[in-house]
Amino acid sequence: MRQKKYLLFTILLLLLVGMPIIYNLTPIYQSTAKMVVDAGQAKLVGLQTENTTGAAIDFKVNTEVEIIKSNKVYLRTIKHLQLWNSADYNLLSFGEKLLSLFATDKSQKPRDEYRTFSQLSGQDIMGYLKALNDHVTVARIRRTNVITIGVISPSANRAADIANSLTRSYLAEKIENKANSMRGVAEILKNQLNKLAIEIQNFDRQRENFITEYADQISDPNAGKILAELRATIDLKTQETLRKILEVSEIGRAALAKDYFALASLTEDLQFGALFSQYESINFQLSAPRPADDSQFNLQQELQKIEANFELLSQQMQNKLNAEIFANQAQIAEFQTNRIHIFSAYDLPQDVQMALYRLTEGIKSKRNLYASEVKKYSEVEQKIGILIPDVRVIATAFPPEAAIKPNKKLLAAGLLIFAVFCGLILAFMRDEFIGGFVSSDQVHAVLGKQPISVIPTHTNEDDDNIILNAPLSRFSESIRMLRVGLDNHSLNNNVFDQRAKIIAVTSTVPEEGKTTTALCLARSYSLAGKKTILVELDFRHPVLNERLALNERLGLNRPYSLQDFIKQDADMAMIDKIIYVEPATNLSIVLAGAAQKTATDILIQSKSLEGVISKFSKDFEIIIIDTPPVGLVVDGQIIAQKVDQMVYAIKHAATSQKNVLAGINFINAATVDLPVFTIITQLDDSQAGYFGMYGVEYSYYYGG
Repeated sequence: MRQKKYLLFTILLLLLVGMPIIYNLTPIYQSTAKMVVDAGQAKLVGLQTENTTGAAIDFKVNTEVEIIKSNKVYLRTIKHLQLWNSADYNLLSFGEKLLSLFATDKSQKPRDEYRTFSQLSGQDIMGYLKALNDHVTVARIRRTNVITIGVISPSANRAADIANSLTRSYLAEKIENKANSMRGVAEILKNQLNKLAIEIQNFDRQRENFITEYADQISDPNAGKILAELRATIDLKTQETLRKILEVSEIGRAALAKDYFALASLTEDLQFGALFSQYESINFQLSAPRPADDSQFNLQQELQKIEANFELLSQQMQNKLNAEIFANQAQIAEFQTNRIHIFSAYDLPQDVQMALYRLTEGIKSKRNLYASEVKKYSEVEQKIGILIPDVRVIATAFPPEAAIKPNKKLLAAGLLIFAVFCGLILAFMRDEFIGGFVSSDQVHAVLGKQPISVIPTHTNEDDDNIILNAPLSRFSESIRMLRVGLDNHSLNNNVFDQRAKIIAVTSTVPEEGKTTTALCLARSYSLAGKKTILVELDFRHPVLNERLALNERLGLNRPYSLQDFIKQDADMAMIDKIIYVEPATNLSIVLAGAAQKTATDILIQSKSLEGVISKFSKDFEIIIIDTPPVGLVVDGQIIAQKVDQMVYAIKHAATSQKNVLAGINFINAATVDLPVFTIITQLDDSQAGYFGMYGVEYSYYYGG
């Protein structure tokens, strides 16, 4: 590939920069918990479902998804895991991170010490809620009742912890909400029970008063006496029951407040007094100043035991009083029943009997309603203790073994593909816009000049001698094509009838094949029967002497150099001493001489050189001049004013288009009417069999 080095450099550079970045990326792990939503309400035993419509199930599942994503559930998780102290939830913005890098005062840096939830501001809490929401994905699996809770985190364990904590927080929130709802129902039922109890008491009182009021209408005096005694007994039992109810309430209140003095005072039980004495003694010992040791720890344990005994005794006392209250209430009910039976056994006026019947039925109705409400209240109280949510965990989250991202292998492969793509783009850009010319069409598009010939390299032999040793090669044919093109231009313009045609060969920079082209073109003209001379005017970097190996072949008999002839201002009669005639081609050659370390434009502009060129114009038909590169020195621009045609060598896929265009502009600036012919040199021989400029496959006609 022509731009292989740029392609490889780009790939290597991007890989060297990208691979460390990829393999230092923070891995992100994902852990997922799964929950299933039951279609019906959860029962006290097991999770039973009811037949519901698909729309209702969809609504319920979608509702549960939104509940899981609520701030209340997230906040519970944040509190449980203390995420505000977690590194991946530090909430540092880019600006804060940048500030922390340059801050010298610790007070200027974002604080990272341990904090409690109470130390967080409202803005902090909202930030952590947003951060958690960004790390959590809650979704329903298609149309099933399964909900997934996925959590991503730089830590595999942290991802699993958060996912499991979210499920626990959600279930706890759901149970708590149901419990609160059931407590509300229980409170309503309790108020209704209290109201019914008052109404029953009022009905009982009305009936007792009614019996007392009409007891004097009974003719039997013993019956009236019995009714009065029963009424007195009922009143005493009622007062005793009320006193015990008040005592139970006070004991419960004192036990809840841990007012052990009140407990000891309220009861006549000696155990309470003894426990209180022990309690006071231990508290006195603990309040005395003393170093912390095992004895103090033992005292605290004893104190805890005493408190537990107080709680147990108070509960036993309440149970005992409640049993006595229940027994009294049963006796009161029995006495009331006896009074009614005695009162009803005698013949009473019909209106009295009807009034008594209404009161009795009213009491019965209220008692039945009270019993029904008590049953409901008991059921609700039981459900509060054993609530089962209608959502259950079916898959606990576990720490994942591998990160979900970044996929370092995939990123590395993508980076390699991207690097190759960038390298190809760079190579293409260099080929088409920045780098060297790669096609005749490209030369024409940029320079406005179609190349007159495309000269390939020859891998088998030295390029300088190919035209002699391989006359049927592609290289030799391209030189002949160059020669014919130049001749056709001269023929079409009817010039050079009386003098030699002067052709200069130049390039933008060295190593573009201009000297090889000049030598081979001169040999081609000479072999074609034209009296030709090759003049080397590249005084800065002359190479013909080395190329032709004249020092080895001629030794001291080699010709004088052109620069010596110019510097000595020699007579034109001596000009033959600077000309070397090549035996194989009969080509005359003039060597520039030793390389000059100083400016050579004086030599180029000298009168002696003008005389030499004038002399050659009379003695030869073709003068080929090897000039210095126009992109480096001014000599080429000066020579351009002295020639008839300029051949501009462009190395294939090498010299930048910008520099080539600048070099041709230098020539055009020196002489406007000079025809400049571009050629592409050093085309890879493997590509020379077919070149887009002519569309001719030379190898069909020539063997090499």
